[in-house]
Amino acid sequence: MPDSSAVDAALVAKLGADATLLGYMPNGVYIDEAPPGMTRFVIVSVVEAHDEAQFSSRAYEDVTYLVKAVALSTTVADIRAAAARIDALLEHGTLAPTGYTLMTMRRIERVRTTEVDEVDKSLRWHHRGGRYQVMVST
Repeated sequence: MPDSSAVDAALVAKLGADATLLGYMPNGVYIDEAPPGMTRFVIVSVVEAHDEAQFSSRAYEDVTYLVKAVALSTTVADIRAAAARIDALLEHGTLAPTGYTLMTMRRIERVRTTEVDEVDKSLRWHHRGGRYQVMVST
């Protein structure tokens, strides 16, 4: 049975290999959280995952990912362009996770939030991106 984390890794690798996206978010692409000190990055998180069984094996996996560009307010970041680039890469895009075949990849909801920094209340973190459905068969 293929390893589900291969889908996560393929998604991070796809985003992390895009020079245009990294031009907007030069600190990289990470699962769940960026290392300390980063100010412009992309986060990929699993929001929900559902497996569909077929006979005695898994037929396909249906995963919803939160994929968002995150930028500190003191940086010169084009957060809108970063979110648009994420969408251009993922909306009905390609993905080749080891052991899987892509069935569909599409945005199901857009995300836009602003968060007050926990340490310095004068700083803001801007988040833009979306929730993306990724369905893969084994």
